[in-house]
Amino acid sequence: MEQKRTVSLLTVLLFIGALIVCVSVLRLIPVQSVQAEEPNKPATSEPIRKCTMEDMDKCMAGCMKTCQTNMEDISAAKAAIKTAIEAIDKGDTNAAKIEMERANTLLSITHKCMQDNMEKMPCNNAKCPITGKSFDKMNCPKECTMMYKGMKVGFCCPACPKAWGKLTDTEKDAKLKDVMPPCK
Repeated sequence: MEQKRTVSLLTVLLFIGALIVCVSVLRLIPVQSVQAEEPNKPATSEPIRKCTMEDMDKCMAGCMKTCQTNMEDISAAKAAIKTAIEAIDKGDTNAAKIEMERANTLLSITHKCMQDNMEKMPCNNAKCPITGKSFDKMNCPKECTMMYKGMKVGFCCPACPKAWGKLTDTEKDAKLKDVMPPCK
């Protein structure tokens, strides 16, 4: 029983640690303005909307608010786990279960908020790594994005993520190098 309890608590604490790391790592990458149109594009295509500081400020304010809420929920979940441990030590499994359910609910909410935040974040690139076409990195549809090595990679259409998935990491790195804005 004691070993099972220790393994369960370690698993929960590792999960909380991973969430804390994710929240602290979550940050905005400076957005470069995208080129309005490529020279060879037909005149009938819509121009790409440029990212503005207002767009970035709005995105960052939303992310900061969500991160603050997530930090509060993680603190409350940690307190619930501590209370659950104390209840287990006293032999009150009913109270422990209630506190663990509370912690699970708080962590589930935090996880959902973090997912939502990541979906709202702009893509790191403004050109498709598969086709080289420009797209609006502030409004790239979910089906046209993938996470890769901590970056939100955007694509010009839903077919490109499928092609991306067939590449090796070396090929992906080379393609990203060609479409990523230079670091300053």
